[in-house]
Parts: sequence; structure tokens; C-alpha cells
Amino acid sequence: MLAMMMQTFLQFSEERLAKMVEEANSGNVPEVASIAHSLKSSARQLGALALGEACAVTESAGKAGQKAVALEGVTAIQREFAAAKPWLKSLAGEP
Repeated sequence: MLAMMMQTFLQFSEERLAKMVEEANSGNVPEVASIAHSLKSSARQLGALALGEACAVTESAGKAGQKAVALEGVTAIQREFAAAKPWLKSLAGEP
């Protein structure tokens, strides 16, 4: 069950991160905040706490209209996802 959850999260996260980067490049901060929100809880529930925190900061900044902080948050989310990915993949049963 855990492996299946991790596999689903990895796939979902990859798709959402790609969309987040696209929206950030377009300057669509409300959508960046929305995507960060969608990733935040799942990341935290699965133990990727630093990723969840980066998502929370980005979401808050986006909702507060702090465009620069929200856009910087996209980079932080990418960095934290890259750091968590090997651990998530190992739990998903992937090499």
C-alpha cells in the first residue's frame, strides 16, 4: 500500500511541478499558490516535511500577493522535491 501511495505521489508531483513552473513563467501567481497548496498536504502526510514547508511558504506568499517570494518558492519546491525524490522512490520500490 505504501509503495503504491508513493508511486502515485511521485507521478502526481512531477505533473504538478511541471505545471507550476509553466504558471510561474507566465507570472500566474494565484495558480502557483493553488498548485503549492495541492502538493503541501500530500508531501507532509508522506513524510516529505521540507517539501511540504516549501509548498506552504509558496502558497502563503502567493495568496498574499507577494509575487517575488511566491516565484522564488517554485525554485525551493523544485529543490526540495529533488532532495526527497530518491527517498520517495525507494519507498515506492523503485531503483
